[in-house]
Amino acid sequence: MRICIFAHPGATHTKRMVAALRERGATVHLVYKGDHNPEGATYERFGVPGLSLGNSVRRSVRRARYLSKFFKEHDLVTVFYLSDWGFYDEAIEHGRLALWPWGSDINAPPGAPPETPRLRERRMAMFEGAQGIATCSHWFAEQVADYAGINASRINVIPLGVDMDLFKPASQPVREPIVGFLKGFGPAYGAERFIDAMPEIVARVPDVRFELVGTSDRAKVLQRCIVDLDIASRITWIEPKPHDEIPSLLQRWQVSVIPSVVESFGVAALESSACGVPVVASNVGGLPETVIHDKTGMLTDASDPEQLAESVIGLLTDEDRRIDMGRSGQRFVASHFQWDACVDRWMRFFEFSANGTFASETGVGHESGRSLVRFASANWRAVGS
Repeated sequence: MRICIFAHPGATHTKRMVAALRERGATVHLVYKGDHNPEGATYERFGVPGLSLGNSVRRSVRRARYLSKFFKEHDLVTVFYLSDWGFYDEAIEHGRLALWPWGSDINAPPGAPPETPRLRERRMAMFEGAQGIATCSHWFAEQVADYAGINASRINVIPLGVDMDLFKPASQPVREPIVGFLKGFGPAYGAERFIDAMPEIVARVPDVRFELVGTSDRAKVLQRCIVDLDIASRITWIEPKPHDEIPSLLQRWQVSVIPSVVESFGVAALESSACGVPVVASNVGGLPETVIHDKTGMLTDASDPEQLAESVIGLLTDEDRRIDMGRSGQRFVASHFQWDACVDRWMRFFEFSANGTFASETGVGHESGRSLVRFASANWRAVGS
């Protein structure tokens, strides 16, 4: 299969998908803005041709012609992030389009500028012309369906999987009480809530330490807050790591915290579970599909740092419960989110989309039940308590 992907070449999920497609024999061509040199794919910098003596038509026609070439040269064009690429009928009619929208496409993160009418129009054109639409969680599938005004049955729910050969428990039991956070410091990820919970955790677990992974201008603001709370000596700030180095971080934590305000899925929760680390997460968005409350971790109110603190303290002070949750999390990931099995489903989705068949009609992307409670319960019964 020849597949053209509009996505940031440096994004972890793009890199993983490109590698998986290549392993399965696909030829991948990436298109994005700026200069990049991706591994495993050819690359083209996005750019609509300018006016010239030989190309004097208006810009909308030049854009349509430019985009149509990607459809003509590939079996499938897929978009991983619904930017304003300009996919209107004039371009889409020349081939097959598959969409993989991200959370911020549909639900603007806190502090983000609102969606412009033009961008919404372009996104709606993509939804109307797509042969396949996929999301990673049932919750987000419903969000996309409401946004696009389409039947949710058109949307495939295919999770991002976890490489359990890479993400696995530490070889020795973790003895030091370290609580980790690696979602980054954007407003959507709730780092402030975690910091607000820290003084209570320190008071109840005096030898606790925290590791915060990521960097941004907001990190400096958070560092000042930590100084004011007199807990700076308990915290280690860690620069972002390549994906294949994340397991070495997780393996030294006793608890992983994901206090997000919004979250469309939660692959970080699954990676923590695969390493045998129980997760304390917000009960928002797609997280209840990746953290089974009181089984693989704890779900807490996104606006309540005291509840987060109590959940973390409970796991730090009850070794048997913490270890049991870690093992349950491993079984949960192994049963539903193995990387190769998930990639097989993604491949079928791409193949059916390329053939012009609505992939959801094939059953490649759906599991039983759209209710989050039914989904989580069914998953847990399949794993076993």
